[in-house]
Amino acid sequence: MLRRSAVCLTFALALSVPSLAQMEHSGMTGYHRVACIKVSREKTKDYRAWVTSDLRKYAQAEVEAGTLSTWFLLESVEPQGKSAECDYLSIWMYPGAPPEPMSNEQVAAMLKKAGVADSAQQFLERRDSLTTLVSYNMLQNRALVGNIKTGDYLVVNYMKAADVDAWVAFEKKIWQPVAEAMVKDGVSDGWSLNVQVLPGGSDLKFQGVTVDIYPSWDAVFKDDPQFMERFKRAHPDLEFGTTFEQFEKLRTITAIQLFSVVDMVTPAK
Repeated sequence: MLRRSAVCLTFALALSVPSLAQMEHSGMTGYHRVACIKVSREKTKDYRAWVTSDLRKYAQAEVEAGTLSTWFLLESVEPQGKSAECDYLSIWMYPGAPPEPMSNEQVAAMLKKAGVADSAQQFLERRDSLTTLVSYNMLQNRALVGNIKTGDYLVVNYMKAADVDAWVAFEKKIWQPVAEAMVKDGVSDGWSLNVQVLPGGSDLKFQGVTVDIYPSWDAVFKDDPQFMERFKRAHPDLEFGTTFEQFEKLRTITAIQLFSVVDMVTPAK
């Protein structure tokens, strides 16, 4: 995070689990819903207990049924407290086009499959008693490098872009090869590029998100003395300064937040 901010601010949810090759072979479209959640301090212990039991079982049942590809729970590291818009991000990834929200009858059937004793109404009431839903957005992954695992730290960069397609194309052309080199060299665990699908419009807080995935706290803040060399290997014909000036023209970073991956459910291998 800081190494690229020091170089040029950095262009750094949602999220994917498998490698890019696995994503292509599986036919994944990268659609994912991201719930931004606030939890009061006095309810944090109860919320985490519910997440690791009933919610995790429910997510596991959806993954086993094939309606869900992966589920993540991210906890905000910076910022925290009242200044943090989201204390947690609950991310639900799908193997194809996003499905229609489940009816209470479908939720009840999935709870039964998961071995959760609550009715659909009890399950949802328990969720709502522990959390406040701040926002619920749908995004689509456009590029993915590497993998993500429990314990990783994610630097999430929220982007405003007047021309989303031009910004996405430039990210994939310029940053993706550098991100691949960083993973190969063990500097990071991965990187992803995502655009917001719903809600849409030019007045949103952000139109896209990039995510840098790091294996440890130290990896987030450690200087990368080989960064310029890695960039030059990826783009021998490009001048670094003018290239990043183009990034500044294509997008504006509206916020940078740090999350940790505290739980996840993936398909059985």
